[in-house]
Amino acid sequence: MPLNRRRFIIRSGASAAVASAGPMAAQLREPLASILTLAMRAPSGHNTQPWTVRVEGREHWIVGIEKSRRLPAVDPTARETCLSLGAFLENLILAAAHHGYGVDYRVIAVSPADADILDLRFRKTNPSVQNLQRIQLRRTVRNGLLNEELKPADLKQVTAYGEGLHYFPKGSAAAKYLAEGTVEANRKQAYREPAEEELADWIRWSAGDAAKHGNGLTPASMEIEGISGWYVSHFFDRSSVLSKSFRDTTIKQVIERVAQGSGWLVLSSADGAVSTLIETGRKMERMWLGLRELKIAIHPMTQMLEEAPWREQVAGHLVPGRAPQFLLRTGYLRSYPGPASVRMPPEKIVRFS
Repeated sequence: MPLNRRRFIIRSGASAAVASAGPMAAQLREPLASILTLAMRAPSGHNTQPWTVRVEGREHWIVGIEKSRRLPAVDPTARETCLSLGAFLENLILAAAHHGYGVDYRVIAVSPADADILDLRFRKTNPSVQNLQRIQLRRTVRNGLLNEELKPADLKQVTAYGEGLHYFPKGSAAAKYLAEGTVEANRKQAYREPAEEELADWIRWSAGDAAKHGNGLTPASMEIEGISGWYVSHFFDRSSVLSKSFRDTTIKQVIERVAQGSGWLVLSSADGAVSTLIETGRKMERMWLGLRELKIAIHPMTQMLEEAPWREQVAGHLVPGRAPQFLLRTGYLRSYPGPASVRMPPEKIVRFS
């Protein structure tokens, strides 16, 4: 992220960040516009930001999924999309509490692939101060994870968010299984044409392309920095992603990355119902938002849950009787970098009934 933008985010806070919302802010009264801006800082696959908001009334929203921002090649059932919607919801609830709103919601979707997922209503309540900077600064970190096992006190804090969070330290049989399986699942996915074509569609190599779309993966968010970052931003395009050299480099990077870190966090659920996926996504975001102060990074590496035969086998190896939803490589950092992913303006996802 350019330094001037990073300073803007940290200095200005949630309300000032909404100044970029333009005409939407005039229709969606404050503080709801600020709340939405923070909700949109949630993570999503390839940073597609798939959420939609239909404003039914002053304090009544229908939250759903935009079909064009789904990932059918790697997430055909929209499982990951619903998990990201849960993270969006968690950010929204925290931001709403800070601004003096409670949030009542119910799942209205029958299938994860439905366009409308949540019926959401705000109600005035007493403000509850939240650390909103955690939402603004959350990021994925891919490189530089230290090979130091998580300290017991830190592990207790990381796994204190309820049932389904499991830690497999580096060197354990489960961690070795995850590292090896992640490499092989990435190898398969890199040479599965629909998956690689889909990835190519969501990489924004140039600054102009990133600014135009406001979503997707950029060299900065993929941690391609320095001369390499300059080179790819000027000379790479969609066809570069489909080249053999790019695919082979991807696999090489995965091999290097799974050798780094403290081990793996696996977040599982009792089933794959829409409501369960939403709550699991909320839980993941709650955990993630508390990691920066501990200098702990997580890098979601979901390919084993996306590719056969691993997706059918992984539960039995790790959490029998439960459904793994997140496979997270984790580890300490010497220093935590600032946020790097681009974001769409809120008016891109909002429409009014």
